Amino acid sequence: REFPAMANRAAVNSATVTRATMLGGGAGARAVASDLSLQGCRVRMWDLPRFFGGLAKLREEPVLRVSGIVEGEAALEMVTDEIAPACEDAEVIFVVPQAGGHREVAELLCPVIRSDQTVVVNPGSTGGALEFAEVFCDGGVAMPRIAETATLTHTCRVTGPRGVMIRMRVGLVKMAALPAGETEAVMDMLKGLLPGLSVAANVLETMLCNGTPVIHPAVMLLNAGVIGRAEGDWEFYEEGITPAVARVIEAVDRERLALGEAFGLELLEEPEMSRRQGYAEEADYLRAYRDGPGFQGRGGPASMTHRYLTEDVACGLVTFLQLGKLCGVEMPASRSIMELAGAILQRDFMGESRRGLEALGLAGMTREEVVEYVEEGPRV
Repeated sequence: REFPAMANRAAVNSATVTRATMLGGGAGARAVASDLSLQGCRVRMWDLPRFFGGLAKLREEPVLRVSGIVEGEAALEMVTDEIAPACEDAEVIFVVPQAGGHREVAELLCPVIRSDQTVVVNPGSTGGALEFAEVFCDGGVAMPRIAETATLTHTCRVTGPRGVMIRMRVGLVKMAALPAGETEAVMDMLKGLLPGLSVAANVLETMLCNGTPVIHPAVMLLNAGVIGRAEGDWEFYEEGITPAVARVIEAVDRERLALGEAFGLELLEEPEMSRRQGYAEEADYLRAYRDGPGFQGRGGPASMTHRYLTEDVACGLVTFLQLGKLCGVEMPASRSIMELAGAILQRDFMGESRRGLEALGLAGMTREEVVEYVEEGPRV
């Protein structure tokens, strides 16, 4: 693929980050917005008009009430459903909706984004940066910096129309830019604000450090009977993780690790990653999730249509499987989970290919060409 030229960019550092925009109105967007605001940044928030009802009270009184590890009132400069004024003059634009909304947000950004701005997809949810680059390419946009995180930088929940409770700043958040050579510049910009960020080799590493496709679908499928009966009155991790479930999670994780090795990446086992992030105390496939303090008291989904199955298969396992096919890595456990999810939900996840190689701009590439692309980025 040939992309529009990327403009020359001046070096930046954390002291220059004074204006940030959050795209999204959920708990993650509120947590990042409030954290940055309380650190002195001027912050604007935006959400899609059809979801903007969740921010209506904040538009009336643009002050986030923050509880948890951070306490205070975080003033916002603007809360709007118009994307152009939300992004105007922003140095960093954080994209914090669920993965299913990434393409729509990217398309809306095309007329307003500038090449001297930085877009951070937080979290990337297995390829968010690549999908944004593909949309910007199709839209003829001069490429901004684009980066993604492997996981959300905060654990948090919404508390009322103007509130957010931040349970934890995640201790290990892999981040990479597209191309990989831009990662250090983005890190210099954000590290002072988000100290959990850690440099990844490239966006393939951030994609493969997304642990949710490893954990969530297995727990959902192996607790389908519970979900059908409990109507949400159960605990996903404390009750849903048993020794048998943990063995299936480990089987999927071994396939993820093999996929990383095929791309020349040394990945952490998922329980060890959870331990370093602060969710777990032990790097064990059973005890990390069943007993980890960061996984406690979260409740459980009331339906098999929850994003723990739909999103984490469509925007996670399918991507892993297509990359595995490209590299010749056998992934029978991951494929079985995808097929079982499809049978339960009556969907052809592989056929939909919501975040497959074509959606990410990687269709037709060899393994070597994929690595070259994430390293060197859009061609001029």
